[in-house]
Amino acid sequence: MTPIWKKKPALGIGLGVGLLGAVALALRLRRRDFRSFIPDSITPAIFATRACDTSRGRIVYHISGSGQPLLFLHSIYPGASSYEWSKIYGCFTSGADVIAPDLIGFGESERPANPLDGDEHVESLAEFLRRVTMHKASVVASGLTSQLALLLAARHPDLVSKVFLFLPSAFRHSGQRHLFQLPSHSLTFLNRARYHKLTSSTHSVKKWLGRMFEDEAKISTEHIEVIGSCARQYGAAHAINGLHKHRGTFQPTSRMADVIAPVHIVWPAKALAFPETEATSLCRSLPCASLDLLPGSSLLSPLENPDVIAQALERWCASLPIAISA
Repeated sequence: MTPIWKKKPALGIGLGVGLLGAVALALRLRRRDFRSFIPDSITPAIFATRACDTSRGRIVYHISGSGQPLLFLHSIYPGASSYEWSKIYGCFTSGADVIAPDLIGFGESERPANPLDGDEHVESLAEFLRRVTMHKASVVASGLTSQLALLLAARHPDLVSKVFLFLPSAFRHSGQRHLFQLPSHSLTFLNRARYHKLTSSTHSVKKWLGRMFEDEAKISTEHIEVIGSCARQYGAAHAINGLHKHRGTFQPTSRMADVIAPVHIVWPAKALAFPETEATSLCRSLPCASLDLLPGSSLLSPLENPDVIAQALERWCASLPIAISA
């Protein structure tokens, strides 16, 4: 039987051109991923950048200071990295050993094609802490990563002394749509292109920050550059796509009673999509927890209003041997 493309040469040429166009677009996207670089402004200059190999992948982290370890964990969203806390953690180096890693799949850390689920993230962090410090760490976390911090405290009480959570949202919450622009479940070529269009372009990053910030005038070129660069890294889409497949593993509900470390929750009063009742419910489910509502804060306050969050963190650190640098 004669192939249809031989009967209709024009159709064959059209198919060939279309295939070549798809290949060219794929190569262009791949090259763009590899060309993207992360600006030095991702971390303060006084911090050293190091890498730690774990069984789940390589973690790149920033470290400075001396004293008891104070671990900062960024939230999870397209373009997320330790940069989220970079306007705050530098204030604590005079009395603490400040450690700010990029989770596996984010920032400068390894970005595996098979994304980690919640349990694997927790175990990678436990392995990381055992390799970089000899002491229990006070853990600061935000957003969805707060759930990982609670799981870490529940499973490895020997590694965590205290926990500070900013907007510890659950993945199931309807307000989560304000935090994510997620690609489809399957990371096909078209969905990968869609991911780049929705999350990593300058326009899309600026638009997303406009929803996260209370005052759009506070959105800086640096914010857009760093978050956009992290979102464009080769393999960055895998970690976001993994949230679809592994969303159930980011829920520590059944382990709340095992969190013996004191937990302090900071909840932005202006986060309209995240009602205060969710914060009080979480607080009641923990053996030892306290809650602080911040009127002058928004969904991404560590970047928009770092002074407000730093003051809340300073109050929490009052019982720790940590001095705030001028």
